[in-house]
Amino acid sequence: MRVLQVGKFYPPDAGGVETATRQAAEGLARLGATGEVVCFAGSHAPDGAAAVWPVHRQPVLATVASQPLSLAYVRKVVALAPGFDVLHVHLPNPLAGLALFLARPQAAVVLHWHSDVIGKGLLAAATRPLETWLCRRADLVIGPTAVHVEQSDRTPEFAGKSAVVPFCVDASMARPEAADPARVAALRQRFGGRKIVFALGRLVPYKGFGVLVEAAARLPEDAVTVIGGCGPLAETLATQIEAAGLTDRVILPGRIPDAGLPDWLAACHVFCLPSVTRAEMFGIVQLEAMAFGKPVVSTAIPRSGVPWVNADGETGLLVPPGDAPALARALSRLLADPALGARLGRGGRAAVAGRFSRAAVDAALGRAYARLRLA
Repeated sequence: MRVLQVGKFYPPDAGGVETATRQAAEGLARLGATGEVVCFAGSHAPDGAAAVWPVHRQPVLATVASQPLSLAYVRKVVALAPGFDVLHVHLPNPLAGLALFLARPQAAVVLHWHSDVIGKGLLAAATRPLETWLCRRADLVIGPTAVHVEQSDRTPEFAGKSAVVPFCVDASMARPEAADPARVAALRQRFGGRKIVFALGRLVPYKGFGVLVEAAARLPEDAVTVIGGCGPLAETLATQIEAAGLTDRVILPGRIPDAGLPDWLAACHVFCLPSVTRAEMFGIVQLEAMAFGKPVVSTAIPRSGVPWVNADGETGLLVPPGDAPALARALSRLLADPALGARLGRGGRAAVAGRFSRAAVDAALGRAYARLRLA
């Protein structure tokens, strides 16, 4: 079986969809498939760099409403499509949909549904007919969680042809064995032995870090909140922290290198994902925290997969999005109850070793692909 994956970007470019594209390629390769990947050129990595299949990175002319525009991308998909048994398309990505429409493939079509098009206004309206055609043409629709396929705006069109294939925890992610005990001890000493609430992500509105700063003001004084990452809200958050008199209780260390992330995850007592909108559909960093046995506090975003990943009372605690008092109560509860934190941490490790393991995810991918009727 030959599979052409049509994605947005590909590692080393970072992101959840990029990780899913790589994991799908690697999983299909382990299942015996061969293939190639077409994506936009987002980094300086040469074609095929560190990839299980050849990767064709196409130049981007411009970006409109987060959508890269590339004539070369469309041409490459149209040119390659006839040579494959399956076209595996990662969405949302209207240009990929256009490329498939122009290619009119005879191959089976798999849609990897990462999210509905959210808050794009005219772009969403303009691409809706193309999306309708894609959903009707698809032979299989894969979602990273049950929520993706059961609570999508397009759910009626997925009937009878959807499957759940989550992310897995793999060697590209932070792993406990990569943490250095001396560096972990140094981080804890840096904060005077205070309990560490750790959050990580791009500093953008949907991540809800402003809500976490509000919650931090309500936490016990023996707690420190660390928000790792960079982004356009860095200055706004710093101003909020200073205005609230929290400069010694909320720390913005900036970008945390991949090599340093295991130390932070090992050092923290609780991990927090305070996202506030459906722009956060999975929260893969939750899996990394679970792998370290850390209890997770995240938000029960309606029609998002975040609470599907972090099972309330099993791997962590859920609170309403945007509710700073509720977030503070959940964090304080875990900081005050190490036994509860340890139990939830064990639940997280069990989830990572079970439904989010590479073997389980490969099996789910294999079951999904087995439903395709290939010529």
